Amino acid sequence: MNIGISTTSNLNPSIAADMQVLPSPHLSHIVKHFLLIESDHQELMEHHFFPDGNSGMVFHFGDPFLQHPESFIYGQVSKFRRIQSKGRIGMLIVVFQPHGAHMMLAMPANELNDQIISLAELWGAGARILQDQMLNAPDHRSRIALVETFLSNKLSTSLSIDPHIQQSLDLIYTNHGLSPISEVHKILQISERQLERKFKENIGISPKYFSNIIRLQFFLKLFRTTSAKKNLTEIAYESGYYDQAHLIREFRKSVGLSPGQYIFKTNRLAVNLVQLSPLLNSVL
Repeated sequence: MNIGISTTSNLNPSIAADMQVLPSPHLSHIVKHFLLIESDHQELMEHHFFPDGNSGMVFHFGDPFLQHPESFIYGQVSKFRRIQSKGRIGMLIVVFQPHGAHMMLAMPANELNDQIISLAELWGAGARILQDQMLNAPDHRSRIALVETFLSNKLSTSLSIDPHIQQSLDLIYTNHGLSPISEVHKILQISERQLERKFKENIGISPKYFSNIIRLQFFLKLFRTTSAKKNLTEIAYESGYYDQAHLIREFRKSVGLSPGQYIFKTNRLAVNLVQLSPLLNSVL
């Protein structure tokens, strides 16, 4: 099994960071990437987890987040969540394609919205064996290989992607969520109602809300990569927001923080998972 590694990835298990690893090609229609996260804090820590347009599967090989099972699938997130951890964080997250959970589980994606379902509840003894193997695996490469084998064995019962969904996603990603959904209807030659139904079944959320998430992700990417000569208002406008006030309002609604708090006062374990500083947590 060939595990593809993105140019920014690092499988050194001693590095506490956000590491993205590409899946093997035969899984890429379901899995977007694997995300490895490690951090260590003995005190109780608060985090914000917010929408990125994807669902996923999580394996804890360190201390689980409080009130989380050791391994689970989560659906689309409608708004930010506050979650807590204490001790050593060690997580492998299988970040699905937006339609990946629907294809893998063969169930309407909107039934998973804002839900966490333990893998044992879905797949019984097989999931428990996999969790034990993950805990005892010697390194990250071995963990990813275990998950890829597990997912590969599920492919025979997975669904195929709806062509309208794939075309819609291509258009939304290409335009960074900035084009009106009416243009997607027109290009695909289907009605607004049809597209809405397909999105809720395959992805879990409406095409408009999905586009808004992708636009926010585009803003975060621009902020990380744009020249320091550009101010927040310029980047907001380039990301499709009317002005800085519009950006801040939408950002707070989705992330639970202002852009400044997110950028300067959190420890980012992943783009959409941030650890709050004790000082910031005390004022929220």
